[in-house]
Amino acid sequence: MLVLILASGLFSGSEAALFSLKERDRKRMSRQGAAGRVVTQLLSEPDRLLAAILFWNLLINMTYFTLVAIVSADLARPGIFTLVCLLTIIFFSEMLPKSFAVMTPLRISLAVGVPMTVAVGIVSPILPTVKWANEAAGRLLWPSFEPEPEIELTDIERAIELGTDDATLLRRERLALRSLVMMAEIQADEMMRPRSKLMIVSPPLETSLLAEGSPPGGYIMVSDPEDTSGQTILGSIAVRLLRPQQIDDLASAMEQVLYVPWSARIAQVYDQLDEKDLSVAVVVNEFGEVVGALTVDDILRGVLASTDQLDAAEDQIKQLGTNHYRMPGSTSLRALAKRLEIELPEERTATVAGHIQRHNERVPRTGDVAPLAIYELVVAEEDEDGIWVEAWYGPESEGAAV
Repeated sequence: MLVLILASGLFSGSEAALFSLKERDRKRMSRQGAAGRVVTQLLSEPDRLLAAILFWNLLINMTYFTLVAIVSADLARPGIFTLVCLLTIIFFSEMLPKSFAVMTPLRISLAVGVPMTVAVGIVSPILPTVKWANEAAGRLLWPSFEPEPEIELTDIERAIELGTDDATLLRRERLALRSLVMMAEIQADEMMRPRSKLMIVSPPLETSLLAEGSPPGGYIMVSDPEDTSGQTILGSIAVRLLRPQQIDDLASAMEQVLYVPWSARIAQVYDQLDEKDLSVAVVVNEFGEVVGALTVDDILRGVLASTDQLDAAEDQIKQLGTNHYRMPGSTSLRALAKRLEIELPEERTATVAGHIQRHNERVPRTGDVAPLAIYELVVAEEDEDGIWVEAWYGPESEGAAV
């Protein structure tokens, strides 16, 4: 009976651990060696795995209670003995193992991968019959169920309009929806964190790196120590996700990064990060040089607040006269195009200064000129904070101050 209790606990705990793994944990399993690959193979057929676990658990429990019935028949007080046996198997075979399994699902899944594979292999011959009976019962009880069609964007907008009478909430929901659609248009360089604002370090990784608190963006970029230019980023460390035991061993928390071109769309970058289970995309220019980084946090924050950010960028653009505007060189080119009501150029950059630099093929300086649709951009002034650019259209704008 003790062996049966342990066996039942093994299967109950295995079920809880394996099916408590999150999608992120499952993707990491494939990088945990042979044991991880065994678990990944098991979870690739969850219905088969669950059927096998439930079969063994049922068989073990039936055998256990059969023994309880046989033993209790020879006792003076069989009811007390049966109750104690029932509470014992509930606690030691269900509650206790499942509680431990839920707390540490990764370790327990790696430990039980091989035993579960053997258990599934033994009952594999009868599993097709169980699956067929399952499908037959499903078709008998739910014969008319059909998959729902994909939801269109217009359907979502209509649902938002019908779902609330609060004008403020309705506006926010519409803006959030529009931001999601904009992910297909915004380029990586428009949302990335510039290289100058990244914390890039080389091994060895010491705890003193965290002495000044969380780095910009919450991530530390780890470069190749053999590349003195720092153009080769080996990985990233999410400081805000560090567990206490990882603070003294930062190398264990490092994960790979994804390299993307500056012109990649945000939606594509996010899909690749999600598919590869990564958190940071390193943005490179056409020469292969690192120009910045984009994190999942940046993307989500940008999508949820992109409209507000665009409005804030537009506030930097000051109107000096009729068709005459002045702005910092760091102003978003998208925001300027929106303010001027013109279309963005096909080969565009993230900022106004970047557009002027691309056109003149040099760092912008006072007097440099670059066309933008029907407007002309002129670098009017330089100071410690950068350059100031004026946008002109037609000679009638000269001297027309507001």
